[in-house]
Amino acid sequence: MTSSQWVAINSSTDRREWARKLARAHERGLAGATAQPEVREVIDQSWQRSARARVDPIGGIAPLVMSEDEAAARWEDSPLRVAEPILRELLADVGTAGQQVVLVCDAEGTMLWIDGEPGVLEQATAIHLERGSGWSEERAGTNAMGTALAAGHPLQVFSAEHFAVPVHEWTCSAAPVRDPETGETIGVLDLSGELGTAHPHSLALVAAAARMIEAELARSAAERAAALQERHGMRRQGGGAAELHTSFLGRDGALVEAGGRRVHLSPRHSEILCLLSLMPEGMGAERLALELYGDFGKPVTARAELSRLRRVLPGAIVANPYRLGIKLRDDRREVEKLLGAGRLAEALGRYTGPLLPGSEAPLVEEARRRLDDGLREAILASGAPALIEAWLRNPSGEDDLEACRALVARLAGDDPRRPAAISRLRRLLSPAR
Repeated sequence: MTSSQWVAINSSTDRREWARKLARAHERGLAGATAQPEVREVIDQSWQRSARARVDPIGGIAPLVMSEDEAAARWEDSPLRVAEPILRELLADVGTAGQQVVLVCDAEGTMLWIDGEPGVLEQATAIHLERGSGWSEERAGTNAMGTALAAGHPLQVFSAEHFAVPVHEWTCSAAPVRDPETGETIGVLDLSGELGTAHPHSLALVAAAARMIEAELARSAAERAAALQERHGMRRQGGGAAELHTSFLGRDGALVEAGGRRVHLSPRHSEILCLLSLMPEGMGAERLALELYGDFGKPVTARAELSRLRRVLPGAIVANPYRLGIKLRDDRREVEKLLGAGRLAEALGRYTGPLLPGSEAPLVEEARRRLDDGLREAILASGAPALIEAWLRNPSGEDDLEACRALVARLAGDDPRRPAAISRLRRLLSPAR
């Protein structure tokens, strides 16, 4: 039918006649027929994956996996947002702009952005072509966005090549967009419309737009990195290594300082930076996904978060495997060093609370317990009332019954701190707590 397995039709194809042939092939495919001449290999393979994922081919429709507001918020944070002018230019340039929509999904196939004429947007909404819908193959079956992500290649899908019947009146052309620094897929760009808009040039147009977006991402990343290095001392000078000063203790969102600039990281990005500091040899996306999300974590999700973090901290993280590319000075390590040197008062003064207290990442939890227990045991072993009292004022020790008992036992009867210590002990022993 075409000279390329990625293009669905030729410019001379009778759209309606070809759609009817594909519909018959779709019915035969659902009945178990194989090796159908009308069905491209890439589509046949996608149909098989869709069937294994138990997508409903008759009534199936892309599910809404998040609210429109949440999808819009993700779009605001997405690196692809810098390409919005290119997307609108693409919509204006297509010859049948009034009959098509341009949309963007993230690396998991979740739609974050869509635009087009109101009438076409209304038709699109009827099949869940809208913000917050999930268009991965495993959720929606064969479609240009999900199958382009699965195949890692620009792809056109026409009519009944879609696995789900509700989408058979649509034709779509999609191209993955990759991070220019890492080569990782961060999303997919798509042009969709009714069958009459199908044209082989649509795929070339979308693929070119995807390359333009990648070029814009590369330019923006280079500008940010250059500005950060020049203005905030991130450049390596005289052979010395650039440094990040990071506070992890007593906070869910780490505070990073570099050259007088402060960056407040999200809890997820804080976990990633902490994990990489705990594993200086680095880790792959699979291990990172397991640490961050548990057994159901997906490497593509971890890679997406890493891409965002690398844009926030240019030059700080390198890949293959993911590891710190510059020196990191953090309060967790400083407390450990002070504790190891027996400088308990300084260690406790630097210890502002547990390591990322809200994190459930196993490595972070282990490091949190190790630091907390080590400091506590050293303080109790010292028997110094001032240190024990300071521990009880710390978020990690404020409910420490054993430490409170130790303090009361070590304070003389006429010590002015004793009444407060006894009062705290009574509160901790109270059944009403």
